[in-house]
Amino acid sequence: MGVETALLISAGTQAAGSLVSGYYQNQSINNQIAQYEEQKKYAELNALQQENVRIERMNNTLANNRVLAGASGILDDSRSFEAIQQDVLDQANKDIKNIKLNGDQVNSQIDRSVVNAKIDRQAVTFGSIFNAAAYAVNGWNYYNYYKPGPTNFQRQEAKLDLFNRKYRGR
Repeated sequence: MGVETALLISAGTQAAGSLVSGYYQNQSINNQIAQYEEQKKYAELNALQQENVRIERMNNTLANNRVLAGASGILDDSRSFEAIQQDVLDQANKDIKNIKLNGDQVNSQIDRSVVNAKIDRQAVTFGSIFNAAAYAVNGWNYYNYYKPGPTNFQRQEAKLDLFNRKYRGR
């Protein structure tokens, strides 16, 4: 085995290493995407829990107001009682909208991270393929460059063969 063959084998090994590295980087990015999806589910669950807690607090406040109004002899249909109850409802609706907005922002950030990870995965895939191709072409060029030329005997034989074809018609 000559130098040219060793260089060709070395380039093939490097190309294979590049492809294997790209595969494992793809697997890592796939795991990262799965983690992002899991975080998104937890964020949605957290937003729902916060919304439920706020609704429960609103219902408790409304019930406490009814109890206080009943104990103090205020009628349920008085304007001040209705205004207080409406204020509690309005504030709770505003808080719930903010909770949903925050949940949507978190989901949007996670979605952007997933898209960026998918772009990275595509870049890694093409990068490893192009890198492997470059190693293969480089190895082939080294093989051709270092390939030994013909020996003196082969050169003489080629000259005689050319001479015989040219002048003797063989």
